[in-house]
Amino acid sequence: MVASDSMFSLEGRVAVVTGASGDIGAAMARALAVAGARLVLASRNEQNLAAVRDVTGIDRSRILVVPTDVTDASAVEHLVARTVEVFGRLDVLVTAAGIQIRKPALEMSPAEWRDVLEVNLTGTFLSCRAAAQAMIRQGAGRIIMVSSLTAEIGLPGMPAYVASRGGIRQLAKALATEWAPHGITVNCVGPGRMRTAMTEGLFVDDRARESFMRLIPAGRAGVPEDLAGVTIFLASDAASYVTGQSIYVDGGWLSAGGNPAG
Repeated sequence: MVASDSMFSLEGRVAVVTGASGDIGAAMARALAVAGARLVLASRNEQNLAAVRDVTGIDRSRILVVPTDVTDASAVEHLVARTVEVFGRLDVLVTAAGIQIRKPALEMSPAEWRDVLEVNLTGTFLSCRAAAQAMIRQGAGRIIMVSSLTAEIGLPGMPAYVASRGGIRQLAKALATEWAPHGITVNCVGPGRMRTAMTEGLFVDDRARESFMRLIPAGRAGVPEDLAGVTIFLASDAASYVTGQSIYVDGGWLSAGGNPAG
């Protein structure tokens, strides 16, 4: 047995977070920083990345900002190459880049469908593929994919998003199986109903808010900081034998089987 503080320590580790300018990606990045990791923040929005960097609370020498479009394979490869160039290694990848288009299936255009799949699913694959090359050379690595409750349940009005999150869950299983011999673990974190900029429209709609709040046994919506513990766990040595799994941070929504709480 080892002491719990060292078991969950990320000192000496280097973590890349895609989608780091979003609420969920930023919260997961902060959690990794608190555990001691050096950070590489990536997203398409360089201005927002700089803002996230400034509130991490870690020394500038321990953090790197690399504007990246995850749908561009060469850009993702540059992200990994730059990480290794500056910090010498890559230990943890968090794929939090994602978009959502809320439209019924009959109203969603083929272009909108492709946009969501390209960012959420293809972007995740490209990020994992690039990171794994560095991790294989090291003989170890941790990949944490952000999925969603919609990897397990169907919700109306967002067919592309639901399909992409289900695809991520299955991709994690495939990559976990393929890369386990190289010491790489691949797992998913599935946020429940989180209050973020992406979901704010649901919270200001009284009917929508009431309908989903009734499904959460914990009696509250989540906040991005609720993902901190599971992020540190999956990135740490404590999770070295956990791979191909999906952990849902949802206040009990899935466990309740879609039944109203209380």
